[in-house]
Amino acid sequence: MIAPSSRSKFWDDPAAAWAPFEPTAQQPWDLACVAHLHRRAGFAAPWALLQRDLRAGLGASVDRLLDGEPTSTDGNSARDFENLLDAMAAELAPSADLTRIQAIWLYRMIFTPHPLRERMTLFWHNHFATSIVKVQAALLMQRQNNLLRAHALGSFRAMLQAIGKDPAMLIWLDSTINRKAKPNENYAREVMELFSLGRGHYSEKDIQEAARAFTGWFVVRDEFQVVPRQHDDGVKTVLGRAGNWTGDDIPGILLDQPACAEWICRKLFRHFVSESQPPSERLLAPLAKAFRDANYQIRVPLGMLLRSNLFFDPSLRGRRVKSPVEFAVGMIRSLEVLQPTVEAAALAGACARMGQSLYAPPSVAGWEGGPAWINSTTMLARANLALGLLSDQDEALGHRFQPKALAARHGFDRPEAAVQFLIDLLLPSPPEPAVRDSIQKAVVARDVDTEAALREAARRILTLPEYQLA
Repeated sequence: MIAPSSRSKFWDDPAAAWAPFEPTAQQPWDLACVAHLHRRAGFAAPWALLQRDLRAGLGASVDRLLDGEPTSTDGNSARDFENLLDAMAAELAPSADLTRIQAIWLYRMIFTPHPLRERMTLFWHNHFATSIVKVQAALLMQRQNNLLRAHALGSFRAMLQAIGKDPAMLIWLDSTINRKAKPNENYAREVMELFSLGRGHYSEKDIQEAARAFTGWFVVRDEFQVVPRQHDDGVKTVLGRAGNWTGDDIPGILLDQPACAEWICRKLFRHFVSESQPPSERLLAPLAKAFRDANYQIRVPLGMLLRSNLFFDPSLRGRRVKSPVEFAVGMIRSLEVLQPTVEAAALAGACARMGQSLYAPPSVAGWEGGPAWINSTTMLARANLALGLLSDQDEALGHRFQPKALAARHGFDRPEAAVQFLIDLLLPSPPEPAVRDSIQKAVVARDVDTEAALREAARRILTLPEYQLA
């Protein structure tokens, strides 16, 4: 699906790679740039928003993504929307099943005034991967989701501190049996290997000593609680530093390691820039330094990344496989299937069939992502979701998308212009002439029934291999 690409010209020049992108006549700030930004840093965007940011320029567009919009896509103020969704989650989560809490989160993604924050909440859900399959409590999973959202663009230092006391995480990694007499090493291992440093930057002895520091942390009646008599208060040596450490001390020790900023920035790079070409340490160094210098404020390296020459390098566009959630939510947002929108529970089921069941990652390492999203089963599920959205038969997903009205709302009344509008809106780059011609033929074949013609054109676009990419 992903054609081989030449190495980016910025790969061996970190200074140029991370310098702010300045449009030129050869590489202007055009629709392709704007759409690329929203596909990678949000969940795609409707036409009016793309046109607004095309006029506004790069700086204002990135600032809006980092700060959020004043209103949600359902017309409510950002504050009212967030308060409503928080209240809905708080009310429903205690008795909800998995599909219900998945639906609440997907509904938030569709209508959110802050798509980058929601995108980062999903990113951290995969980073601190925790599954309801073991936790067995929707309320605790919802609380963890709230925690990740609260810190999504804030302080990684604060988030790392908080996640170690999160009841869902404690249950997931068996910290509820972490007693002085027999320390459990699961959380200590994963906080180093997956959450902060990466393999090769700690020893087994470091894990054993850190596990002692975390002893006495338990979950009692769904709340975090310290049980002092179960805590080992002896001296521990972790990553060369000795002291009477508790679990509160370990995050600071980890964050003091140069490997920590590099590990997180490497994951940000894979998520936002390239999942197929790993960066060298030299290329990653300026991003990691900015992260450390900002005391681990997440928006600093993220903002640097989203404004960079490397991010907007055309050779890297349309080469990242959309996750099922990105695919589903982006399709609904860009096609403005909002009033009414699809049944979020049905969308949750579709995402699970495509390989991404929210709140249930396959392991502590999360979803592998990249080409692993694509196989014969998941491609069929992606096509079925698109067909359901375009259908007049599917009660949960269909009956909502009106392509002729959508195109006309944005000034594309002629059928041929409407088809080009759909191509420009949905695809990361212009299709090959033969592909474009086949899409246009959908209009010619149904020139009497424009609605049916545009629906067929949309079907052809949404099931293209190119549409699976961002």
